[in-house]
Amino acid sequence: MTNTIKEKKNKRKFKVPNTYTLIMMFVIVAALLTYIIPAGQYEMVKDEATGKTLINPQSFHFIERNPVSIGDFLLSIPDGMNGAAGIIFLTFLVGGFFQIINDTGAIDATINSSINKLQNKALLVIPMIMALMSILGALGIVVNAAIAFIPIGVALAKKLKLDPVIGVSIMYIGAYSGFCATPMGPFNTILGQTIAGLPLMSGFGLRSAAWAVVFIVSVWYTMRYAKKLKSDINNSVLDEIEWIEKSETASEVTDFNLRHGLILFTLIAGFVIYAYGSFKLHWSLSYLSAMMLAVALISGLIGKMHPDDMAKSFIAGCKSMVYGALVIGFAKSITILLTKGEIIHSIIYYLSLPLGKVTPTISAVFMFYINLIFNFFVPSGSGQAMVVMPLLAPMADVINVSRQVAVSAYQYGDGFSNTIIPTSGVLMAALGVAKVPYEKWLKYMMPLFGIWVLIGTIVIAFATIIGWS
Repeated sequence: MTNTIKEKKNKRKFKVPNTYTLIMMFVIVAALLTYIIPAGQYEMVKDEATGKTLINPQSFHFIERNPVSIGDFLLSIPDGMNGAAGIIFLTFLVGGFFQIINDTGAIDATINSSINKLQNKALLVIPMIMALMSILGALGIVVNAAIAFIPIGVALAKKLKLDPVIGVSIMYIGAYSGFCATPMGPFNTILGQTIAGLPLMSGFGLRSAAWAVVFIVSVWYTMRYAKKLKSDINNSVLDEIEWIEKSETASEVTDFNLRHGLILFTLIAGFVIYAYGSFKLHWSLSYLSAMMLAVALISGLIGKMHPDDMAKSFIAGCKSMVYGALVIGFAKSITILLTKGEIIHSIIYYLSLPLGKVTPTISAVFMFYINLIFNFFVPSGSGQAMVVMPLLAPMADVINVSRQVAVSAYQYGDGFSNTIIPTSGVLMAALGVAKVPYEKWLKYMMPLFGIWVLIGTIVIAFATIIGWS
C-alpha cells in the first residue's frame, strides 16, 4: 500500500538524485581518483601477539601508478555484485523468510497488543525497543544482523501511523548507538585495544558515559521526529510512504493468542541462538540466513500455513528486497576500484600527515575525523581496525596522545559514519528492506550524525586534556 504525501513546496531549488544515481557518481569519482592520487603501499607483517596480519606503520612507499581502465570501471559493477554476494543473498533470504513469519499475523498481533496496552503513551514503545537494540549493539550481537530487525521496526512504525524512516531509526540507529560507543564491543573496541596493546575493556567508565549520551540523544531525536509525524504526516522526509507489502497469503490481524506467542518465542529463540553463536562460535552471516530459515519454517507450521502459501510469501519477500540488494553490489564496486588502483594506503598516508603538526588535543580530534573519512573506503569495523590501528597506536605515542584515545578515535570514526556512507552494505540493505531511498535517509540522519560527531569531538578532546589512559 502506498500513501502519497502532498507536496510540501511548490518549487524546489534542488532535487537530490536517486540512490542509484548517487552511487554511480561515487563509482565514477573513485575511478577518477586512481588517476589523481599516487599509488602507494604499506608492508603487511604478522603480529606475534595477536596472530593477525597488520600494517607496518613505518613501511609506506609509493609504487608505480595503476589507474583503472575503462574495462576495470565497467567490470567493477559485476565484480561488486560478486564481492558483496554474501550480504546481497542475506538480504534476499532474510526478506523472504521474514515475510513468511510476518504473514502468520504474529508480529501484527504483538504490536497491536503492545500499543493497545500503552494506549495514549504508545510512543513509549520506541525508547524501550531502542534501549534493547542499543544493548545488543554494544555487545556486538546485533550489528550486521540489524537487517533482520528492520521489518519489525517498519511494522511498528506503520501501526503507530508514522513512516518507515522511524522503523529504520528504532532498529538501526538503536543498534548503532550501542555499537558506535560501546566499551566492550568485540569487533571494534576490544579488537582495537588488542592491536594497541591495551588491557581489554580498559577505559570502561568514560566509554560507558559516552555511550549513554549517544543513546539518549538518539532516542530524543527519534522521538522528536515521531511526534512531528504524529502532529502532521506531511512532516515526513519522504515524498511518499511505501510500506512493505503484505502478501496474498497474509493472515487477518486478530487478537494476540497462544499461536502468536509460540511464533514470537520461536523468533526470539532464533535470535538468541544466533547471538550466542556469533559471539562464542564466531558464526558468519550465513548462519543468520540458516537460522531465519528454521524460524520461518517453524513459524509457518505453527501458523498452519500451507507449503504453497509459504513459498508465495517467500517469493513476495524476496521481490521487495531487489532495490536495496542491488544497491549493495553497486556500492561495493567503489571499494573494488580504489583497491585495484592501489590508492587506499596512499589515502591513509596523506590523511595522517597533519597529525604531527598540531597540539595533542587537536591531533586526537583529527584522528577521529580521519577515521570518519576513511570509513567510507573501508566500511568494516574489524577491517578498519586492521588497517588504521597499527598506524594510530605508534603515531599516538609520537604526538603525545594516549593509545586509549586513539582506540576511541578509530571506534567513533568507524561507527558514526556507518549510519550515512553508501559503501556500508548493512545500511543500504536496511534502507532497501524498509523501502527508504538513501537520499531521504541522509536528509533525516545528517542532523543526528552531526550531533554524534560533536559528542565524539568533545569526548576525544576531554579525554586528551585529562590524560586518559
